[in-house]
Parts: sequence; C-alpha cells; structure tokens
Amino acid sequence: MAKVTFLGTGAMGSRMAMNLLKAGHDVTVWNRTPETAAPLVDAGASQAFTPREAVEQAGVIISVLRDDDASREVWLNPEWGALAGMPASAIAIESSTLTVSWVRELAQIMSSRDRPFLEAPVSGSRPQADNASLIYFVGGYEGYVDHVRSLLLQMGSDVFYVGSHGAAAMSKLATNTLMGVQVAALAETIAILIREGVDVVRVLDAVSGTASWSPMAGRVAQSMLAQQFAPLFPVELIEKDLDYMLRSADEAPAMPAITGARDAFREAMAQGLGQEDMSGVVRLFVK
Repeated sequence: MAKVTFLGTGAMGSRMAMNLLKAGHDVTVWNRTPETAAPLVDAGASQAFTPREAVEQAGVIISVLRDDDASREVWLNPEWGALAGMPASAIAIESSTLTVSWVRELAQIMSSRDRPFLEAPVSGSRPQADNASLIYFVGGYEGYVDHVRSLLLQMGSDVFYVGSHGAAAMSKLATNTLMGVQVAALAETIAILIREGVDVVRVLDAVSGTASWSPMAGRVAQSMLAQQFAPLFPVELIEKDLDYMLRSADEAPAMPAITGARDAFREAMAQGLGQEDMSGVVRLFVK
C-alpha cells in the first residue's frame, strides 16, 4: 500500500482520495479550507496544514486544484509549498486541468530538482469520481507510468499514456472543448425548438438516434428541459477550460466556435450562474 498525499480535496479530489482510503492506502490530505477534508479524516486520512507538511512522508503526491494559479502556489510557494518538502523518492502527479504552458514549466522545475513528475488530468465528473471510473490522460516520462498505473486504476477505469509533458493537458482541454461547444449549441438548439412550438422531447428523442448525438448530450438535454442544474461540471469551470484552450491558440487564426461557446458561459457567469451545472447555460436563452 502506498503513502499518498492529496493536495486539494474539493469535489473531485475528495472522491478520488476516498477511493484510495477504501483500497487501504495510507492517505494524507491538505486543503486550503481545512474543514472540507473532514469526511476524509473521519474515514482514516491524516490531515496536514500546509502542502509542505503533507508531502514529507509521501511516496505519491496527487494534486487536484482549480487552475494554474492554485497549482503554482501550492507547488512552489517558497515557505509552505509542496516542492520544498517533496522527498526525492516520491512521484508527483498533477491531476488538475491546466494550461499546457504551465504544465511544461512545472515539469522543467521538477526536472531541475530531480523530482519525478507526471501530469494526469482526468475525464469524468463527480459520479465517475465516486465510482472510480475516471479516464486518465497521462503525460511525461513513460517509465514513471508503470509505477503508478495500478494506483490510478483504483480511481479510474482507463489510463491513456499520450506523450511528453503537455500532451495530457491538451487531451483534457480537447475533451472539455468538444463538450463545452456541444453544450452551448444544445442550449441554443433547445431554445429554437421551443420557439418553433414543436414537441421538444420527441424531436430530441429522434435526434438522439443519429450519429450527431453523444451520450453526454442526453444527460445535458434532460437537465436543461427539467431546469435542474445541480453542479456536476459547473459553468465557471467549463468557461475556464475553454479559455485555457483558446490561450493555446493565441497565435493561430480566429477560433469562432470555441470563442462563442466560451463567451456564452462567460455571460452565464455574469448573470450569476457560475456555480450551476454547465447545462444551466440554457437559461440565457430559455427563461
């Protein structure tokens, strides 16, 4: 059984850490808001009060943080950051959804300190995290993957090695970009169907039998029609991921489809919908 540290015990990290506790691992947790980790502590996890303290005895360190800024601070803060306390024998795994540029910068910093580092963002939301059925995209030195594959498979159903550092970040952003564009388009489509006075459920049921429909679209459409927006993937996070994708295209020609979807979610945030499920973007078009 590995000694595993989790940096970040939010909606995803807490569920991932709980699965490792159930598997019998020695788990230490840190979260910026300590009380968030209480259920994990009750289940047997040890709690640390700085990232540096959390990693001192770790064999594997997994971070699940909100964005680039949080990742940079948690790893590199000179006083209490994780890298300052990371043992040379430990493997660091960054499972946050980040920009390619930051992942590569962090990889270079880890290499300069002779610390093994993998990026391993996940596809899936809270139900998949609960059920240990997340899909991992892994980037970095392939030799390290064999050391952690069995651990990752206690939190996920598949582990895909996709290449050097940055490839996994791109895989995750590509996944979420395709999802976000489809969700925004589905919201607009439902609004048009309603305005045309057709039976929306019947029309979408027919469309769902075509090649254009995805499994995710069914859940999102149901949420939109029922006006139920409990967050599985909040608006504010899909907006962040679309924005990160566009940053990677900074020197490329205009990307109108991705930009339009990003702007729709950004407008939803401006209207106070940021913490609702991404399907809540339909409220921009259906009142």
